[in-house]
Amino acid sequence: MKIKMALAFLAACSVVRAQTITHQPINPNTVTRVATAINHISLIEMPEPITNAAIGSEDFRIEWHGNTVALKPLRQGQSTNLFIWTEHGQSSYEILAPAEVATAAFVIDQTESRALPPKQAEAQIRVDETEIQKAADALIAQTMLQSSPVNSRGVKSSKDHVNVRISEIVRDKDALYVRYVVSNPGQHPYRLSDPAVVTFVPAASGIVLSALKGTQLFSQKLTEFGTGSMTAVPVRETRLSSRDVNPGQSVEGVLCFKQTEDKPQIYRFVFANDLNHQVDATAVL
Repeated sequence: MKIKMALAFLAACSVVRAQTITHQPINPNTVTRVATAINHISLIEMPEPITNAAIGSEDFRIEWHGNTVALKPLRQGQSTNLFIWTEHGQSSYEILAPAEVATAAFVIDQTESRALPPKQAEAQIRVDETEIQKAADALIAQTMLQSSPVNSRGVKSSKDHVNVRISEIVRDKDALYVRYVVSNPGQHPYRLSDPAVVTFVPAASGIVLSALKGTQLFSQKLTEFGTGSMTAVPVRETRLSSRDVNPGQSVEGVLCFKQTEDKPQIYRFVFANDLNHQVDATAVL
């Protein structure tokens, strides 16, 4: 089965060749500062297997595998703290708000709890890239395991203006990542905007959404719900493979937002109009 998240989302989970690698012994009496950058993973290498890790903000994603913690910021402007536990100790970190890539800590190697002899330190200058890639692979694999397809078979595509299909979602705690495809069968280019997201709550009582969970709604079905209230949902992050959708082309995108309720909801995704045609998609997620 062909499973793929949008290119931008997977790219955000991949590891680039480390530019800033720090080797330092663990000191349980100090707090280590970790500089981060959007779209880049920072790795912390411990001297023994990690038993648990906790981060103070949902604006950062963490995963751990063996002796390695992988840390990725999800949005700008946020800092937090991180605790890592191993069988024989605990380490504390101050995670700085994302800044320039050149200042980010790609790898913090704390695999030794004491200073290394000069010859051994020289031998460990290069971090094993296999282990770094293993941590990145674990993040990507976890993303794929959490992905769920969205059924859009009931939605008819227009032949003369832009269409949007919701194709896949990933749930991560209270966050929802939505992958969508924008296609342009028309005769003129379309400039893709960041979509606005709103929830729609039908005024009529007794409407059961659980049977429609994971389904993109066609316009007639939405009309059947009648009137209701709409609430704007703040979007954490939006990624697009391209903003220009030329005639005959399609563009993939991914957006992320926080779910306000742990039950199926009607979400409407609104894009810029295609001339006089409204461009949007509605799904129960």
